[in-house]
Amino acid sequence: MKGSTRLFIVIISGILFTLAAFLSQCASDNGQKPDLRGEAYADETTCASCHKNISNSYIHTAHFKTSGPITGNNLPAKSRARNHSFIYNNDLKIIIETRKDGIYQTAWFKGKEVRSQKMDIAFGANEKAQTYGYWKGNRVYELPLSFFDTINDWGISPGFPSNVVYYDRAIVSHCFECHGSYLKKSFVQTGPLSVAEEFSKHSIIYGIDCQRCHGPAANHVQFHLENPTVKTARYITTYNSLNKQLKVNMCAVCHGGNDLKTEKSTFGYKPGDNLASFYDPNFGMTTEPDVHGNQATLLQRSKCYINSTNLTCTTCHDVHQQEKHDPVISSQKCLDCHKTKTHNFCKMAPQLGNAIAGKCIDCHMPAMPSRLISFKMSAQNQNSPYLLHTHQIAVYPEQTKQILSLINNIKKSD
Repeated sequence: MKGSTRLFIVIISGILFTLAAFLSQCASDNGQKPDLRGEAYADETTCASCHKNISNSYIHTAHFKTSGPITGNNLPAKSRARNHSFIYNNDLKIIIETRKDGIYQTAWFKGKEVRSQKMDIAFGANEKAQTYGYWKGNRVYELPLSFFDTINDWGISPGFPSNVVYYDRAIVSHCFECHGSYLKKSFVQTGPLSVAEEFSKHSIIYGIDCQRCHGPAANHVQFHLENPTVKTARYITTYNSLNKQLKVNMCAVCHGGNDLKTEKSTFGYKPGDNLASFYDPNFGMTTEPDVHGNQATLLQRSKCYINSTNLTCTTCHDVHQQEKHDPVISSQKCLDCHKTKTHNFCKMAPQLGNAIAGKCIDCHMPAMPSRLISFKMSAQNQNSPYLLHTHQIAVYPEQTKQILSLINNIKKSD
């Protein structure tokens, strides 16, 4: 009897000790979950607890949605067509088909299924385009078809062949560095002189989260939870504390050039860091940066930027809000600085009349075809251009002529 009592006491003591240790750990952590990036990073939910309005707005932005897992049938409705056929030629096609476990891109050749892969990851917010990847073991590969908003339809993924279906293009970690917030990778030997990247599926933080731009926030969160009356941000680098170049650098991490050579992972970039520590500045710079992925580079070549003391990316873009891409709203940003009373107003104003309110972007930041990205539509022989507004603010005579001709035609019809 005494032995049973001792055993019971030992068991109860063990349970109580374990429970106390667990509760103590919870209390010391303030109920926060550990972040995959390490102790310096805060639980992702804590940002929303103090910055609720910003958080609620930000989750609808393209940055937040720039990558994500495809679970079930959670693609945007416009790219979710059941059994949509994309025609390569008379013999070859891909069908976007919905199955019980997800959405597949299935290739058919002469009436026979030859390859099929499930769409596991979406890259891009589907505001301009969206590309898809699939898992094969611990590696990710790009799928042959992407969805393009400019045509509201499917097209061959950029850089893919137009006469064969191709499923074996690896998606590397650098893709996640601009389309995600964290990824744990390792290198495995694939041959005597070759290696390949492998990823930990459960380590991925999809999309651009708060700490990707604002830096690790564990100390910041801890301090302000313990000192709620202190309203000045502590233990974090604020955007307004940075100089003009460092503000642009925050965007240039991903919008500063696809042709740059990475020296080390940009997942480690924090506000105020020197980009030269992450990219080789003397490698790959072209005389004419492409309109895709080079927005910061193009902006810094602009006279507006060079002559301004405070013009940065956020002068025109509010990264915490879902942008409407309205030319009138965008043009108003130009008119905030370019006024008749400061003698730097548009010289075409007399000819444009009231139309000037919505034409600044069309004339001075026109949509131009990317040299790196184009796409082929179903049953078409030629590639279609992928258009993006250049961020090099300048005078473009040809675009100005087209705008004036359009306005004159409208006036004549009235």
